[in-house]
Amino acid sequence: MRRVGITGIGCLSGAGVGAEKLLSAMRGPGFPAEAVEIETIRGRRRSLRLARLSPFDRQAYLPSRKLRRMGELSQLSVIACLMARSDAGWDAAETAPPPPERRGIFLGTGFGCTDTTWAYLTGMFQEGAAMANPYYFSESVANAPAGHSAIELDARGANVTLTVGDASAGVALDRAARSIRDGRLEMAYCGAVETMSEPLLRILAGLSCPDFVGEGCVCLLLETLEGARARNARVYAEVAGTALASDSGAPAARWSRDPEAIARPLRQAVAAATGEGDPAGARVRAVFLHAAGYPESDAAEIAAAEATFPGVARTSLAKKTGAFAAAGGLNLVAAALEAADPAAEAPGRSVIVSFSSWGGTLAAAILRDGGAGRR
Repeated sequence: MRRVGITGIGCLSGAGVGAEKLLSAMRGPGFPAEAVEIETIRGRRRSLRLARLSPFDRQAYLPSRKLRRMGELSQLSVIACLMARSDAGWDAAETAPPPPERRGIFLGTGFGCTDTTWAYLTGMFQEGAAMANPYYFSESVANAPAGHSAIELDARGANVTLTVGDASAGVALDRAARSIRDGRLEMAYCGAVETMSEPLLRILAGLSCPDFVGEGCVCLLLETLEGARARNARVYAEVAGTALASDSGAPAARWSRDPEAIARPLRQAVAAATGEGDPAGARVRAVFLHAAGYPESDAAEIAAAEATFPGVARTSLAKKTGAFAAAGGLNLVAAALEAADPAAEAPGRSVIVSFSSWGGTLAAAILRDGGAGRR
């Protein structure tokens, strides 16, 4: 079974463009957030804090003629993928990339293209189905961003969109890494995207969502570790083990409150990493918690982490980035940067990321230092 490395990162967040901006926010006070007053679908009003994506020049990445044909999520997804490809060194690489049919796209999003869906339905109800804008319809489906990304990057292998709430980034990473390990792909663009449109905020506010929510888009470029080292690429981290699980007792609109259920994918990820023949690589020095923002769920996750990794440092970005940001992807980027940190007190050890979502979806991923493959 082949090993998988993260060689490129594309990151768009409330902190700005790039992983370094995210890292600075993680070490500082967090993202700037604005107070918004939301009228719920039931007519009540609620105040939320929202960390919006920082504005940036999109034409620095794509010409206007292409941007015009894409909705908001599609633009963000394609740009993050292009950033990851450039960061991985493929824009200036002397070696040829894997053939198009060996490149895949795995995108996670909890809510999808709610802005264009709302615009399409508004037009249909106001002016009739015959007058509904076909552009909005084509950009209303959740897999539109992955489709645009595949066209722009000439990735003709597996193209999968996973809608698993704010655990979508973790599930996308699991599927992408498995496709490379099993030999179905040589390269995978693995990402997640989420924006907070007005209609979505109205629904979330009515469902008692956390008081602080955020936006974001990330892309991790995955390659075989052997291939990355052969071309002397920088390897941020190796995807040493992943796991998926669920808590059937979790309510449909709430996160798991069962420490044992949350601990299950953590243990499974460790077992997967150890199963690769490198028990030392599964030793965890930091746990990145999902921290959904619900006290009972957060307490259960802390209990699960302490029971599985007693005394290990715990951290989370949720209080700095907002819930839902990049469907869990920002935590994943932060963990990859932590695994690659040369100043870490315990180099060579791993970090583990916990993912959870409403309805009981659970996931975990172990990332370890890329070691000799780092440029």
